[in-house]
Formats: sequence, structure tokens, C-alpha cells
Amino acid sequence: MAVITMNKLRLKFLCGLHVLTLCTLVMGEPFYQFRDHRDQLKYMRKTDKKNVVKSQDDAEVVLEKYGYLRCSVLRRKRESGSHGRSFSFSDLFNMKTQNMFKEGGFVGVCNEHEIKQALQEYQRTYNLPATGELDEKTKQLMSSSRCGNKDNEAEVVNPKAVVEVVDGTKKQPGEDSGHQSKRDLLQESNKSNIPPTQRLSKRSAPSNTMLNVLVGKPPSSSLVRRKRYIQEYIERLGVSDPSKLFQPVTEEERKQKSVIVKRNVHEEPGRHGQMPEDGEEHLPLWQGRDENGEMFTKDVIKWRLLRSGYSTKIPVEDQRATLDLAFRMWSEVIPPRFVEDTDGDIRDIDIEIAFGKGAHQNCQQDFDGNGGEIAHSWHAGNMHFDDDENFKSIRSDNQDGLYLLRVAVHEIGHVLGLAHKSRSYSIMYAYYHGLEMSHHDEIELGWEDRKAIQNIYGVCKGVFSTVFDWVRKRPDNSFIYNTYFFRGNHYWMYENHANRTRYGDPLYIAREWENVPDSVDGYLHMFYFTGTAMVDDAFFFKDDNVYKYDSINDRVVDGYPQKIAVKYRPKSGQNESIPDSIDSVFFDMRDKNIYFFKNEYVYVYDPKEPEDTRGCCVRKRLVTEEYPALEGETPLPANLDAVYYSYKDKAMFFIKGEEYWINSLYHPKQKVIQNAIEYKGKWYEKWFDICDVTKMK
Repeated sequence: MAVITMNKLRLKFLCGLHVLTLCTLVMGEPFYQFRDHRDQLKYMRKTDKKNVVKSQDDAEVVLEKYGYLRCSVLRRKRESGSHGRSFSFSDLFNMKTQNMFKEGGFVGVCNEHEIKQALQEYQRTYNLPATGELDEKTKQLMSSSRCGNKDNEAEVVNPKAVVEVVDGTKKQPGEDSGHQSKRDLLQESNKSNIPPTQRLSKRSAPSNTMLNVLVGKPPSSSLVRRKRYIQEYIERLGVSDPSKLFQPVTEEERKQKSVIVKRNVHEEPGRHGQMPEDGEEHLPLWQGRDENGEMFTKDVIKWRLLRSGYSTKIPVEDQRATLDLAFRMWSEVIPPRFVEDTDGDIRDIDIEIAFGKGAHQNCQQDFDGNGGEIAHSWHAGNMHFDDDENFKSIRSDNQDGLYLLRVAVHEIGHVLGLAHKSRSYSIMYAYYHGLEMSHHDEIELGWEDRKAIQNIYGVCKGVFSTVFDWVRKRPDNSFIYNTYFFRGNHYWMYENHANRTRYGDPLYIAREWENVPDSVDGYLHMFYFTGTAMVDDAFFFKDDNVYKYDSINDRVVDGYPQKIAVKYRPKSGQNESIPDSIDSVFFDMRDKNIYFFKNEYVYVYDPKEPEDTRGCCVRKRLVTEEYPALEGETPLPANLDAVYYSYKDKAMFFIKGEEYWINSLYHPKQKVIQNAIEYKGKWYEKWFDICDVTKMK
């Protein structure tokens, strides 16, 4: 009996051991095959520095995540959003098998040679010594905060994008078409010793910021103008929508899910099959680009910060204002305009934006906590920001944290179709380099960023009310100038040395040019010496009025406007004055006469004559007779939009619609007047980034 009992006990023990062994084989095998030992994740997550690359395993995870490895690394993974979570056996099995499948099919496990090659490629991308070894500089960069998009994403290219041409020759954007003498009397006001991207918040006058720069006082940066935009947006929001939250939302207030938006394709069948029964195509938005490769084919792109996706770190109005500014910065260089839509149909929203932590907004890509991945986005899709990051507004004086504006501008670049750039000065550089920005104190699109996005969407076009170089005197009696483009109720200042408009433009005319009307017909600057006296008078023309402008005090002179027909009355015995509603006006430094353009005629007026004999006109001729075209060239049209002399190019320009001409024989010191017109092409092939950012009412 005792023997039988012992045998039963031995049998139970062996059965139990066998069951335990089977359990071990079934439950334990995945853990032992996974080189990352995910069963230990809960112990490995105790450190706050979970996104710091310390080992080869960590580095391989980064290389795989950001597209440098097409094979699979089965090491310890810093799975996004996994901290503090437990994993079931099925979770772990799925994580393992998903790692073995990538775009294009099944892939094998990485070998050491593939990993070394990937590390070298990463190092070359970020201008590190391509040793293939995990050195300290590589670890440091890999541990830095960055965008969650892969580095090997393809950038959209539009084959029909405008090629930059200057004077018939392909040139690098921003390259000068000529040289400026050091002894020139006139200097472009923004060409100084300050960094080229630090620009001014106001136009130039002796009492304002620009002149402070010129005489050596500390410059204002473009960030000042951007802060002003943020503040004004918030003030408008407070007036138009005072019920909105003006404090960060709490975790309890934030909803956990977003509406999943489907792209409405109306009655067209899907690209990969038949029309779904619900009439909507369940495809990523970026598959809807047109034949030119553009991500969006509409003039106005709508965006929304989801109520379920407010950040808990900064006030809601700062979030909305920052995003609005980030979109504006892109619309300053490309034709599409971006509009915030807070209450329309969610299906009409082109870009949804949300903040979240870990698993968020039904997104397939979880965030990884503080550090590491700080945001991600999709071509022609949505943008998500990791709310575990310490985001801040550019209005903040806090030295710590990440500028939300910089990250948002970067992510919008992805949404519009741009990929990562390897140059650290590009806004599309994957890593957030806050130290550099704190030194330069600004966030702006660089030359490569602007040209890359224009390769997709083309350049801005349009018609101008007038164009002119504004010249004024400095306290040291030298003169400075800037080029201005007026359109309707707004204007741009053009930075000729940088070959682009000033950051933050356009601005409203009424706000910056006191009492100057909108939609002016022309600008006149008389600038000459008569005996020992100097005439330095500026005028704007609109309809039947002329406005004399005080460039020193930055306002229209008292006693103006006056009637054109009175100020430029007929000569004695004549009955024709300078007509109202002129097309353009030009002061010719060669004969010191004023040339008024109206329809197909030009009226020549001599302002130097004595008051009692002065009047219209020295002569009236057809424009094509006064300014004949060179043989074989396209002649000047009637109804010109602008005629002006460029101190930068030392040339007389004529602009009509989107085309421009030059007077190839013009020289301001010419004794015998000679004119010969040469057609040059489209104005937007010479002057860049003159874009309407929104409907300016």
C-alpha cells in the first residue's frame, strides 16, 4: 500500500513536472526568443531617462524606427507608449511577428554587417564621422528630442514647378544679378552686419526700430514680429470667441478618442477597388495627390485643433495662435492659404491636430513619453504632438521646454509633402536643436525649405497696385532704400539682398502707412538738387487725389490729399490736366520730369518750372513711342501696373499683370535720353515669396 502510494505521488510529481515543462515551452519560448526580454519591461521602465540611448540595443531600435534598417532587430525595444503597461502573451507574439513584416513583405533578422551599414548611413545623414561605431556623439544625437517621422520618407516632387530664372539665366535663389559698389550713395536698409534672418518689426523712420539698427543700436529679430502676431490673434480670439478655454485643460477634461475621418470621394470609385457602400473611401489622404504630385489641390486648406486633443501644458489660446502662425509661415511662400475651422463639418477638415500621451487619438503610432519622439504627422494627413513634452509658447520667458511653433512648422512641412533634411539650419531637420535657436532667437523657413515646398506647390503670383523703391535720408546724411510691393489693402517689403520678402509680410497699408489709402494707383518720389537746395518729396496717387507723404514722421502731410486736376493743372492756354486714376507714375532722374501713365499714353510734366508757368504738359505721347521696344521684342502694353527704378538692379522696370520689362538703355546719369524696351518674363521668376497669406479684409 505504501509502495502504491509512493508510486502515485511519484506519478503526480512527474505529471506536474511535465505540465510545468509544457507550460514553460508554451509560455516561455517567446520570451527566450525575444532578445529584448520583454518580460522584464516593467522593471526596465523605472528610469525617467527611458529615451536615452545607452547601448547597441538602444541604437538598433532607433535605426529601425527611423527607417535605416529594412531588416528586423529583435532586441529590447523602447516600444512607444509602452511604459507602465503590461503585456499578454498574444501582445508579445504580435509584437514579435509584426517586427518581421515591413513595407514590401517579409524581412529577416538583421546581421551585424547590416546594422553597421545602417549606423554609418545614420552618421552620414547627420554629418557625424561615419565609423559604424556607436560613439558618444552618436549616442547623444540619438537620445535627443526629434520628430517621429522616418528619415527615409520620399519627398514629393512636382515636375511642373517653376524654375528660378534671373535675366534669362538659371541661378541659385537669392544669388545677386549684379554687384553693388561700396561707394554707392544709396544702401539697402536691411543690408547690415546683423544676421540676415534678423529683421525688423516696423518700416524705417528716424525714430523707429530699423533706424536703430542702422545706427548701431540692438536689432529686433523676426521673433518680435511673430510674438506680435500671436498676441493679436489671442486678442481677436478673446473678442470673437470669449467662451473658449483660456487655461490648459486637465487630464480629466481631455477626451481619449478622436473622430476617425474618412475622405469623401463623392461618386468616384476608390483607387484600389469599387466604391464602398457608405460612399467614402477608407484610404490615407496622401493617396489623393494630383498628377503633379501636389499633396493638396485646393486654394484654401482647413485645419482644426481637436477639442479632444488640447494640450495640458499651455493655454488653449496659445496653442491655437501658435498653430495659426505656423501655417501662416508656410503660406508666406506658397499659394495655398490655411484657415482655422472650429465648427464646420469634421469631414471638411483637411488637417486634424491633437496632443496626446502614449496611445492617443486612435493613432497606430504611440508616443514614448518625455524625450525621444515629440511629434509625428502624415503627408496630407494629421499632426500629433506628445503632451508628455514640455511645450511652450514663443511668448514664454521660460528657458526650459520646446517651442511649439518650431515643432508645428516642422510637422506642417511633412503634411505638405516635405521629408527630413540633414542640414541643421533647415526647419525640416529631424532633431529639435533648442540651443541653436536660443542663440539666434528666431524660427523661420530657410532658403532650402522655401525652395523645397515651392517645388511641390509652385510660387505665388498675382497683380500689384504699385511697386517702388522707398528712399529716405539717415542722420549721417546718407540714404537708404527698400523695395515695396503694394496690392489692395496690404504690402510687402522686399529684402533684395536675401531675394525674398521680409518675414511676417504682408501687412496692412492702413496700419503701417498713416492715412495712405488702399489700392493706390502709383507712388512718386522726386529726388533731385536745384541749385543748393535738395528736393526730396514723396507722393501717393489714388483716384482723383494725391497724397504727399512725410517719410521722416511716417504719415501723410497736413493739407493733403489734394486734387490731381488742381495740383497738376493745365498750362496757361491749355485745357488738359494730368488725368485722374492714373495707371502709374515715374520720376526720371535723367531729365527730372514726372511721367504719368494712363491707358496707352504717357504725360510728361516738368516740376522744376516756376509755379506761375508750371502745368501739363511738356508732351503727351503713346507709351510705345516714348518707350520703343528693341527689334524683335514684345512692346509695352497699355494700362501698366507699375513703373519704377530699382536701386538694387540699377534698372527701370515696367510691370503689367504677371509680366515685366526693362528699359535696357536707361541710366540715371544719362545726358541724352535713350529708351529701349526689353521683355524679361514673369515677375515671379525674379522676385520671390510675395504671397497672400489670407484674405486681408
